[in-house]
Amino acid sequence: MLDIAFKNIFRQRMRTFLTVLGIVIGIAAIIALGSISEGMNVMMQQNLEIIAGRIMVFEGEGSEGLTGLMSGFMTSKITDDHIAILKDVSGVKEVVPLVFYMGGGGTMFSANWQGIGIEPAKLNYFKGEKVYMHDGRELEEGDRGVVVIGKGVSDTYELVLGDYFTILDEDFEIIGIIERSDVQDIDSGVFVPLDDMLDVLNTDTYQLAYVIPEDLTEVELVAEWIEEADDDLYTISSIDIARQTSAIIGQIGIFTIGVGSIAAFVGGLGVMNTMIMAVMERRKEIGVMKAIGATNNAVLKQFLTESVMISFVGGVLGIILGLFGSFLLTLAFGGMMQMVVSPTLALGALIFAIVLGFIGGLYPSRSAAKLDPVDALRYE
Repeated sequence: MLDIAFKNIFRQRMRTFLTVLGIVIGIAAIIALGSISEGMNVMMQQNLEIIAGRIMVFEGEGSEGLTGLMSGFMTSKITDDHIAILKDVSGVKEVVPLVFYMGGGGTMFSANWQGIGIEPAKLNYFKGEKVYMHDGRELEEGDRGVVVIGKGVSDTYELVLGDYFTILDEDFEIIGIIERSDVQDIDSGVFVPLDDMLDVLNTDTYQLAYVIPEDLTEVELVAEWIEEADDDLYTISSIDIARQTSAIIGQIGIFTIGVGSIAAFVGGLGVMNTMIMAVMERRKEIGVMKAIGATNNAVLKQFLTESVMISFVGGVLGIILGLFGSFLLTLAFGGMMQMVVSPTLALGALIFAIVLGFIGGLYPSRSAAKLDPVDALRYE
């Protein structure tokens, strides 16, 4: 049956091609959009591991969640006076001022590397205790003129211990390379002693400060106390980001479902139209099939197999095109966000395509099965 179905769908090659193309575009869109959603989810989960139990503090009139995070990086100017206030807030264990510089001519989402100014003794508060050195040593109190880089930076620029890394015309000796991490901020990070980074950027303010509470179960309470301590400061906790990220991923999921619904309608109509035309053109053939003993069920299965085969081919090609689209999206983001196509997403898209073919081909297949063989044989 499959070999016969394969021959039949290529009788009208252009029509079959256009039908398959409709399925391909719809499935590719689902894969590409789904990869954004899954990529965001993975990236946020990885980055939440860094800031879990931490409170990010910015200066200015910020918004909540990711919007406040973005605006904070652009406009926040935390001073030493702010740092002193934070240290005096009840429940605060440690305050880690940070300064960032997006390198390689990029932005926050497309930088090839990012310089991170941090007090040497507090590096672990940023990278975490479970991320170890690949080579060399970590920053130590009193270090100047040196950097520790992520493995991604090392591999990209073919750098080893003892080489020099240049930030705004200032050369820094590489004394350590952090092992490759799933967290982009670490992998693309160039960690610089805080005083050196302030000198390079010619500034005396920080973009943000990490606040580590004494009790990790009181993150939101400490965040409230910080905002009460100084009206110029606003906070974003890992809990805030997790909530908003979940909402955004949910919205992208709804959008993906919407695109999928449109693809279902267009693709289903395309399959239905192709199969209706096939039934009309092959009425006499159907009559011959029935005359030599083919049952209604056999005819139904034959045409359903053809419609499902068209959709299956479209689904497979759509997944391949979607994977390529996801790769291009990753390049567009400069590698700062990795698009993820999970087996579940790919399998779901393929099943979706097959269901499209089944539903789109059901009506014409039933029409073919119900044809009277005598009337069909008379058809010219």
